[in-house]
Amino acid sequence: MTKPDAMAPIVGLEATVTGGRTVQAAKRGGENEARERLIEESTGAIVWLWGVKSLNAIGDKVLNKLFGANFDVGTDKVLRTPFQNFMKKQPPKNLSAKKVALIKAAKVLSSVLIADAFIGLVVPPLNQKLTRNLAKKKAETQGKEKSNDKLELTNKATKDPSFKGNAALSAINAFTNAIENTNTGKLLSTDAGLVSGRMYSARNKEERREIAIRDIGSIYFYMWAQNHVGNLLNFVQTGKFHRLDPNSAEILDKHLSNFLESKGGEMSVEEFSKKVLGKQTSEIKLAEGIKFETGEISKFDKFLDNFRKTKTEPLQVTTLAELKGKYNDPKLIQRFEEMSKLQPLRQGEAVLTKQQVIDAINVSEINDPKLLDKVFGKLTNGAHKDEYKFVSNKVLYDKKAQMEDYIADICKKAKNGKVDKSLLRSAKNKNLLHSGINFVAGFATAAIFLSTLIPKFQYWYTRKTTGKHEFPGTYELETSKTENK
Repeated sequence: MTKPDAMAPIVGLEATVTGGRTVQAAKRGGENEARERLIEESTGAIVWLWGVKSLNAIGDKVLNKLFGANFDVGTDKVLRTPFQNFMKKQPPKNLSAKKVALIKAAKVLSSVLIADAFIGLVVPPLNQKLTRNLAKKKAETQGKEKSNDKLELTNKATKDPSFKGNAALSAINAFTNAIENTNTGKLLSTDAGLVSGRMYSARNKEERREIAIRDIGSIYFYMWAQNHVGNLLNFVQTGKFHRLDPNSAEILDKHLSNFLESKGGEMSVEEFSKKVLGKQTSEIKLAEGIKFETGEISKFDKFLDNFRKTKTEPLQVTTLAELKGKYNDPKLIQRFEEMSKLQPLRQGEAVLTKQQVIDAINVSEINDPKLLDKVFGKLTNGAHKDEYKFVSNKVLYDKKAQMEDYIADICKKAKNGKVDKSLLRSAKNKNLLHSGINFVAGFATAAIFLSTLIPKFQYWYTRKTTGKHEFPGTYELETSKTENK
């Protein structure tokens, strides 16, 4: 439930939202509004959660037949370069890199547009038609005079959206990667079509305004509220905004338990800290003349640096061959080799970041490549070593920093200056408990706003501006009933 790419919490939230909004709709608009809300929310949730992913999977099969492989186009330009790896290893005949990138972007964009069109331009008209047909059938059953002209609502013609622009190759790839490989990108891309499509298909201005209030007002609570609440609670509990996730804590706990077992089951805090955390980075000296390739800091990080005490350091990368020319210690060379395997080859060449070079020299348990490989593998489902996948190095080493904080907290809580297995178990259990509490608090906050508070505000605003406390989507049906009487 706490993995970065976990869908289970979003599924649970959607179920809560669908139920809550349907209940709220039934209280105000009765059967018609409740039915429309249930259909719209449930179909929207299914497409929102799995639509782009499923359509992308179909597109991947097509691209796999066309290119012989599936590949990501995200890159940090100096460490992980899946698109460049693909173009070097098996470049398609008669196709430039830009054309391949555009084909990939077209696949992703078409998946988004199809999902958006279905949610915003297909479901609402069908929903409205169902309401009209049921109202007509009910009138016929009751023997009331019918007026099909008045019951008939305007159906608007839909237009197929198109992708326009001559963006640079890197911009195309950045867009494609965001939509294809991040939950935020996937969900926000469908949100854009969902809101615009539903507003376009609205039956009158009041319904259109309600859709804008509901759907635009919901984006924050769907996308970020849960994490923000959890981070705030983490800060209250520990003084830090982030907490090590339970999966990583479980892996780290097993590693530290085995280490303690090998040392007799107990160590002094000083010895434990020295062996597990190693030296300070500032104490590590590198060989003279190592050539590092320096990456660029993103514009977003440059902007955030204006508000940070510690500025973002650009990613620095060197090759394994370069290090072998500067060091001759066989054990150290072996550690360099193990560190280089934490990421795929870069266009056929083994590379390491400057941080990994320092970590290899700074022999300690937290810098054990086998431990890091397990944690990174769990975090990314093994994508961190896939030559055709892109994983942010910052995300991986932010996780390592959280592990270091976790260990430092263990040392602070040691009684009588000793660290033993019971202390490790207590730290893991406490971390799990607080992770659960913070997750539930974030989930509950998002759920109450999405399922209840936003609909209530939406209804209040309609009543305030129109003087009516009823569903705007059936205004014309209600008018028709009154005139028939």
